[in-house]
Amino acid sequence: MHTNAATDRRTVPTAQAAWLEHLRGADAYNRWIFETIRPFVAGRTLEVGCGTGTFSRLLAGAAAHLTAVDIEAPFVAATERATADCTNATVICADATLYPWPQSFDTIVALEVIEHIADDAGFLRTLGAALAPGGRLVLKVPALPALYGALDRAVGHHRRYDRRGLGERLTEAGLAVVTIVYFNAVGALGWWLNGRVLGRTGPPGAQVRAFDAAVPLLRRLERLVSPPIGLSLFAVATRPVPQ
Repeated sequence: MHTNAATDRRTVPTAQAAWLEHLRGADAYNRWIFETIRPFVAGRTLEVGCGTGTFSRLLAGAAAHLTAVDIEAPFVAATERATADCTNATVICADATLYPWPQSFDTIVALEVIEHIADDAGFLRTLGAALAPGGRLVLKVPALPALYGALDRAVGHHRRYDRRGLGERLTEAGLAVVTIVYFNAVGALGWWLNGRVLGRTGPPGAQVRAFDAAVPLLRRLERLVSPPIGLSLFAVATRPVPQ
């Protein structure tokens, strides 16, 4: 089902659309991401910034009901196609920073979203308010501020995060941090090379395919040893239950 609540019909940024297209074909990498967050997804679930629906179908399979939202109409159309046979999925075209959610959610998932928001602290408070007491906020954000470069600027990142800074933002939003961990250590090297050294605004397709082929090995390594750095941070926080 599709609900149109957006008034901003912007043209999708070319670099962002190209990046999402690359990621949509990275099946092993996407499965790695989803299986990392899967233990925390249940009940009424909101996916903020669903993009082209890469994770929407997977999330619908884990949730009692999925509400997927994105501000970009072309992305919403792609997500509608990806979830066409998911009877428990609703797709909304809206600005999630302003949308008045008529219900609370047991899980909110925001994968590579809050770094695009100028007022990320305010947006985290908005998401926290949309959680049911005891509900979980699941985030994936770009890590290591020192990596910020051409790639980040091209896809509209305002910032990259470290563990301490992300934890402080979540706490200031009234949420209780459950975990914050680094993810994809090898990817950090590729991002540095492409964005900081070579000044690229998008990764070469061959490079993405080679990385995706290496994911099974990388998963095993990071399962054995938690990396001290990574391309991304995963965070889970909860809305405290009133005493």
